[in-house]
Amino acid sequence: MKEIDESHSVPRNNEFYVLLGDVVSSRKIENREKFQNHLINTYSELNQIYETDLYAKLDIIKGSDEIGCVLHRIDHLYEIISSITNKLNPHYMRFVCVKGIVDAGISTKKISQMDGPVFHKASDLMDSLKKEELIFRMNTENKVIDSLVTNNINLIYLIKSKWSLKKFKIINEYERSKDQVSTAEKLNLTPQVISYNLKSANWSELHRIETDLKESLKLIARYHE
Repeated sequence: MKEIDESHSVPRNNEFYVLLGDVVSSRKIENREKFQNHLINTYSELNQIYETDLYAKLDIIKGSDEIGCVLHRIDHLYEIISSITNKLNPHYMRFVCVKGIVDAGISTKKISQMDGPVFHKASDLMDSLKKEELIFRMNTENKVIDSLVTNNINLIYLIKSKWSLKKFKIINEYERSKDQVSTAEKLNLTPQVISYNLKSANWSELHRIETDLKESLKLIARYHE
């Protein structure tokens, strides 16, 4: 018997996770059309990679300033946020993730046509986040989980925000290749420069923290299934 794919099924209580992303200082972006095309390419790629996590795909919901999606689970929440942040550098977004009820437009599977209490909660949380110097807030009505995930993501971002664009590119390429020599060749640098930047960024320690966060989110997702 063929297995039924329930990855896009509707939960009995219509509860989902809504992720919203808002471009910080969007008015300062000089070429907004180029940026918007880059943003579209970025979330289109992520829609393919994380297809089974998404009930409603990532899409632009307010001009070129805000994107959003509806998630079944948060297994790969950090990967999605981190990927967007990495690809948009030196621009960046702030994000909120809220768990709650969707009660309109569910069958469309399009975030622009969906509505419900969770969207209002997410919008209010985004308004609150805009008053802070942080990039992430989470509300699943579990204060312990929300605090731990929120603080970890914000601390990781605060560390990375101190990196130069050169260091950011080096680490990004190294994470892709997993090899210092090939990273040096790709960026036309010496292996010594790659090694220095990895050490000065405390990459090994930060990578361990990111790995632990990803594993924790998977455990949280299983616990709340």
